[in-house]
Amino acid sequence: MEELKKAYEILGLPEDATREQVENRYFILLKRARSEQARIDAGDSTTAADLADVNRAYNLVLGIELEKTGTIEKQSKYAHFMYYYKFHLIVSIIIVLVAGYMIKENIDKRRIAANLPPASLSMSVFGNYYFADVEVLEQNMLKLIPEWKRIAMTHTYVPKEIKSEQDMAMQQKSILSLMTEQSNLYILDAKNFISLATQGALLNLDELEGWTPNVAPEKLWNAKSEEDTAPEPYGIDITGNPVFEGVELSGERQIIAVRVADENWNATRMLLDKLIQSSP
Repeated sequence: MEELKKAYEILGLPEDATREQVENRYFILLKRARSEQARIDAGDSTTAADLADVNRAYNLVLGIELEKTGTIEKQSKYAHFMYYYKFHLIVSIIIVLVAGYMIKENIDKRRIAANLPPASLSMSVFGNYYFADVEVLEQNMLKLIPEWKRIAMTHTYVPKEIKSEQDMAMQQKSILSLMTEQSNLYILDAKNFISLATQGALLNLDELEGWTPNVAPEKLWNAKSEEDTAPEPYGIDITGNPVFEGVELSGERQIIAVRVADENWNATRMLLDKLIQSSP
């Protein structure tokens, strides 16, 4: 602090002098020193100062000024960044938090799934069933075959009409679900049954190995895919079956259809027979 005070005295300026005043004073002293190369005007102590002293004083004062300016500029840049990019920053933080939550949720689900008993088969509730409680449905299904421990159950809501962006998003999600998931059995509303059957996404019940559905003809739902020459049976209407008690299926019909007949086919056929027998 003492050196800085001395520097201002050499320049002949007060300690609260502005940067512009410092610059102007320095160039005046520099010009005088170079042109006269000697002390003149004995009453002006600053002009009598040595040129080296003037340079040191100027550099010291200017260095302090630059430090102050740099701090202000840094603060200004920070404020500018926060003003224009704070929204992007907040969104980025939210995305990171959501991604972290989803990763944790998936890890938790895998941990839980690892401790669950193996599923006897897989089933999907697919259609205009917004409030469907698939956990209740699974428990009701397991009562039909008590020796089973679990059915891998999924639920995909498909809006009947597209009236909003949310409906559009759910529609797209249902398409993605069809592409990535293939359950053994599907419970479908009428609209989605026709759509999937005509697209060839369901199996013809008459072509399933070693099984003929023991069901009244009026319970069979026929459709015609591109490979069919005539309508064929692809679904069975089990609307009103006791297994749907407490499941909340929104008044739509419940049509069960087979999509995959893999190594779980025997279990799939067993559950189909139980559902047909218990349907009104």
